Amino acid sequence: MLFASQCGFCHGRDAMGGETGPDLTRSALVAEDVRGDKIAPVVHGGRPDKGMPPFNLQDADVAAIVAFIHDTKLKAESLEGNRRTVDVADLQTGNAEAGQRFFNGAGGCAKCHSPSGDFSGLASRLQGLPLMQRMLYPGGRGRGGAPPSAPVATITLPSNQTVTGKVVYQDEFTIAVTDANGWYRSWPASQVKISVSDPLAGHIAMLPKYTNDDMHNVLAYLQTLK
Repeated sequence: MLFASQCGFCHGRDAMGGETGPDLTRSALVAEDVRGDKIAPVVHGGRPDKGMPPFNLQDADVAAIVAFIHDTKLKAESLEGNRRTVDVADLQTGNAEAGQRFFNGAGGCAKCHSPSGDFSGLASRLQGLPLMQRMLYPGGRGRGGAPPSAPVATITLPSNQTVTGKVVYQDEFTIAVTDANGWYRSWPASQVKISVSDPLAGHIAMLPKYTNDDMHNVLAYLQTLK
């Protein structure tokens, strides 16, 4: 089933909610959706702030997912309770050898992580869904996520003085940091030079690139690191 393979690990196989994804049968957005006009943009664009990556799916596949959600919603409206969580079987479909190749190659994971270093004994600390969450959202989204790690910015002022601190706010107009002394400082972005180092940038960049197989294969590999 397309929904189970693409969405089930967060929203549950029946769309009634999982450990991280909400119950779509009770979603206000789903209730307002008409033939995918609300759901499709979320599927394509994701909601990174809420831990949902974008999915690169064909329109026909999105339409099938939309139809499944609405059909499930209609059935759920006649039910009392009986909410399911993520089925363990949804996560145990990967190939560990393929996951290791992705880890060392296309995924770029080995550039920052080592099975004999920071990942030594990883699977003895995390398994299943918590491990999947840590892999996809290490910044603390969902259970099992690490504490958020703020990006660090170096600001070069017009005087060539530099200020380094943790980013607390940034948009196209403003950059604000907390400096080494704990002071909040901000500048118009157009008046300074900004260099940002984000330890989670690699994970964020991978979210729209992962295929369903990639995620489950890497999970299978990580679960061998005991």
